[in-house]
Amino acid sequence: MYMQLANALEAHIVDNRLEAGTQLPSEPTLAAENNLSRATILKAFELLVDRGLVSRRRGKGTFVRSRPMERSLPELTSFSQHIDSLGLAPGNVLLDYAEYAPLATGRPDSPFPDTIGIVALERLRTVGGEAVGLQKLIVPDFIAARVGLDEPTAGRPDFSFYDALRNAGIVLAGGEETLRAINADKAEASNLEVPTGTALIEVDRLSRDTSGQLIENVRARYLGTHYLYRVTLNNQSNGGSHESNSGSAARTGGGFAPRDHGLLVERG
Repeated sequence: MYMQLANALEAHIVDNRLEAGTQLPSEPTLAAENNLSRATILKAFELLVDRGLVSRRRGKGTFVRSRPMERSLPELTSFSQHIDSLGLAPGNVLLDYAEYAPLATGRPDSPFPDTIGIVALERLRTVGGEAVGLQKLIVPDFIAARVGLDEPTAGRPDFSFYDALRNAGIVLAGGEETLRAINADKAEASNLEVPTGTALIEVDRLSRDTSGQLIENVRARYLGTHYLYRVTLNNQSNGGSHESNSGSAARTGGGFAPRDHGLLVERG
């Protein structure tokens, strides 16, 4: 029964084009209207959470989530640029800002030499006001000075580091990303308003300018229900055994994406 109810609620969300932030009926209301137990209602809500359709807020209720779409991503873009391109509203909440002198104790691990100062900031990234990921940005202090990056600037809800780079005439020519699947720890879960252990995708990016100089190191952790990463595989050999064939992989798409689920009940 809980699956049928989840499918019916999904159909209600899709057919009525409910906007992100719309509150669904409460557990007691659904239980009374459908002659179901609260345990069944809870399981249905949990299934919708797994599908990325709703979020549960302690003491407040169940709300429709934003359902961003996948897009091709052949170029090096920022979180804000990507979300803007989807017609959605990116945002950020500054969680921490720190400046570290060369050879200072307590510096976070980074690919930058200890002999240069760094600036590190941690932000909660949002889409339409809804938390979707955590991001830590580390840059050399001379880059931060050149683009005017300080704590008040980083704290602006609309701050985009890539926009600041562009305004300063710094062009990012390329980068590398490493991805892995992890589970949210207690602090991450609290910031993202999800249960501890929720699946996240960690993205570690290194970006360089046209001279090859390392400009930034970004370490982001996004909700697994919202992030899609795609590669295209090319076999560079016309034949041969599986073991001897060489190949390559290139990123051709990625970002936030809805999950596709079929409906199991008829709707009149």
